[in-house]
Amino acid sequence: MKKFLSIFVFIFLGTFVSNAQFEFKPGVRGGLNLSKITNLDADSKTDFFVGGQFELKFVKFYSLQPELTYSRQGFKTPNDSYSLDYLSVGITNKFTFGGGFNVLVGPTIDVKVGDNFPTVLSDELIGFDFALMGGIGYTFKNGLAVDVRFKQGIVDVFGDNYNEYNDENGNGNFDEVKLNSLFQFGVSYSFDLK
Repeated sequence: MKKFLSIFVFIFLGTFVSNAQFEFKPGVRGGLNLSKITNLDADSKTDFFVGGQFELKFVKFYSLQPELTYSRQGFKTPNDSYSLDYLSVGITNKFTFGGGFNVLVGPTIDVKVGDNFPTVLSDELIGFDFALMGGIGYTFKNGLAVDVRFKQGIVDVFGDNYNEYNDENGNGNFDEVKLNSLFQFGVSYSFDLK
């Protein structure tokens, strides 16, 4: 049985590797952010993101796309606009279906590089965020691509522990958790090095 399983795995991997179409395509990306912080009485803020990407295409339907992005996020109140600026490192898994349609999903690690909060609030801001991203897009044959993504942070921007939102009976009250939440509308271009 072990011999049969070994032969099957060897044939499967051999077929997979022989059909692999490994490609490396560096590129640039940028676009519009529509961001807010959850559980704040505030409006969404419109700003931008810009960065680079490195698409590693392993097979026709799957690419791994590391990304480095500068992203301006935050929220608006009736009197002011507050920004949180992040340098974001993302690992996007890109699944391509029929033509150039694709589904995007992956994690990001965001490091805060600036903000315009008043000093008393700025001192409370945590310096990083972890987020999960999902989206859809379309890639044209010339390397131009468009996508729409939703990105949800999972770390309270003020660094509060989730346990701090429990009441005296241990019941979670997550109505106060302050998380980054944003939609990204992006355009990118990948350079064909062939």
